[in-house]
Amino acid sequence: MWYSASFTLLCIASVVQGLVFRGSNDQPCFNISTPETPILDAKWASSIDPIYYPVMSTVHLYRAAVDLLQKDPKDVRLSTVYYDACIKWHMYGNGTTFLKGFNGLTREYARTPLKDNPDGFTYVGVGGVQDVFAGTLHITLTDNKTFFFTVTCMKNAGMTWGVGSTTPTLTEETKKIVLDHAVSLGFNREDFTELKYDTCKN
Repeated sequence: MWYSASFTLLCIASVVQGLVFRGSNDQPCFNISTPETPILDAKWASSIDPIYYPVMSTVHLYRAAVDLLQKDPKDVRLSTVYYDACIKWHMYGNGTTFLKGFNGLTREYARTPLKDNPDGFTYVGVGGVQDVFAGTLHITLTDNKTFFFTVTCMKNAGMTWGVGSTTPTLTEETKKIVLDHAVSLGFNREDFTELKYDTCKN
């Protein structure tokens, strides 16, 4: 798993205990430079529906699972996270974003563009009790054809990353590009999680 001394992690206790929060020392969240011109082709991005999420950091997956299931982390089983998550995103022009997974569960987020970064926005959960997935998202890499890479500063200063894709799987070449980019931003190489969509019901 990737660890940073800056934030609260979600980590594994065991299959029986489920997921638990793990505390760490305080440290400012990462800094993302503002590009002079947009990295992401907005027209291409708006054409993707759904957006698959085949690769991400482990803590990113755990946070998404807890937010979708709206359960105490200790009640979320690993088998459920890895085999039933089937995460898909739907983003709309009105600032609404939907995270879907676990055979029909939906979580709505309000999305607000950053004034000083054309490739960033904040998002916060709508109507939920838990909101461990809210934060500020930055797009730092994309081919504007098949995938885009995001890094997120969570509202509690936690750092995570994930990859949105037009397909439920990434090529080995793309996975290498993604992993190398994650490492270049300071993330640990070991924290690399892949979701499988071949058993998804919808």
